[in-house]
Amino acid sequence: MKLRFVAQPFDDEKNLADFVEHVTRGGFTDVQVAVAWAKRSGLGRVRDQIEAFRDSGGKLTMIVGVSEGGATKEGLELALELASEAYVFHDPRRTFHPKVYLAVGDSQQSLLVGSSNLTAGGLAWNYEASLWLDWSGVEPDSTVVEVQAWFERLRSEDSACRPLTSELIEKMVASRDIVINSEFRARRVVRKNEDAPEDTDGTEVGSIDGLFTGLAASQLRQLPKLSPKSQVLSRARDIDVEEMGEAGSSEKGSDELPLKDQRVLRRWYRELGHTQAQQKRTPNTQLKGSMTLTQAESEIDHLTYFHDSFFADLPWSPVPDKEDQLEVEVAFHVWIDGHDLGVHNIRISHAPHRASSQGNVPTWLHWNTLNAYLRATNYVGYYSTLERLQNNEFRLIIAPEPAGRYLL
Repeated sequence: MKLRFVAQPFDDEKNLADFVEHVTRGGFTDVQVAVAWAKRSGLGRVRDQIEAFRDSGGKLTMIVGVSEGGATKEGLELALELASEAYVFHDPRRTFHPKVYLAVGDSQQSLLVGSSNLTAGGLAWNYEASLWLDWSGVEPDSTVVEVQAWFERLRSEDSACRPLTSELIEKMVASRDIVINSEFRARRVVRKNEDAPEDTDGTEVGSIDGLFTGLAASQLRQLPKLSPKSQVLSRARDIDVEEMGEAGSSEKGSDELPLKDQRVLRRWYRELGHTQAQQKRTPNTQLKGSMTLTQAESEIDHLTYFHDSFFADLPWSPVPDKEDQLEVEVAFHVWIDGHDLGVHNIRISHAPHRASSQGNVPTWLHWNTLNAYLRATNYVGYYSTLERLQNNEFRLIIAPEPAGRYLL
């Protein structure tokens, strides 16, 4: 038997990604995984290895948990796609929290047990600790036999372990007491060539006040890249501004309001002036490509409301070399004047210092992919409504009237 300690993410140590590479390309035929959480950010980084393993005749069985809000819809969907057999284990009274990886071949076995989930953090980014054991021989080691029996016992518990299907995923997403998050709803802002996960595993906490600075990048291993098949981060529709009409067009669309049956938890709106609507008052007007999130006609404290309430619990992250500035990308389902434009990742930035230097408004919405669309058509005098729905869905509506009353 060979036993090693996995001290992730130090540059001279192994990590979970190495183990996955080992068992998917090392002559193993059967891999079993039991983890508390699986995310696209993790599975998407070992997707190519898993697909090659399955294409060569290998069998992958996965048992994933959904406790404590750590599972994501995209992670469950990818587990369903990649695994030969996939299950969800959930006991409403107790947390399902293992991280166990077992691989068996004709003359070898390999086991990793530790703290790593199948997420970007668990795969390579976070500080994790595990034990990695390898055996050789046709007959499985007694420990391997015990682990195999444990997997079988989990699968046999029909009341808590159910086969993973698309229907089950949708039922769990709609459930009121199982929290299934989405990696498409909000993500940290990822900059070009940045070595960090795009999900909450890469969110910086405690850096603004200078209490901690962390280790130098040269001391730590880099995160594997997402498989090209898992690169898509939003369901955004391409916007053809010519197809939608010339600037100033009054042609109204007739698309149904997206997600209309979902419960609205928070709603805020404001009237669009020239600057917010990306329309120049004069040829020399400079447009910033953003909308300030003000108090408008509501009773909120706009200095803190959007960061602390409306967009609370999202993966806000600091902006390098920018004083006290945080930002996050939010997936909004966009509906403009009757046209359903699909889902767009829109950046929200928050900087308290703007309260004294930028008209007393610290939080901005940056139009991103909608910029050209807004500049092509005059929506001055329309209302922009932001809504936060159940299951952390977000909606942006631009229409002649607000979508409803303020819900704060």
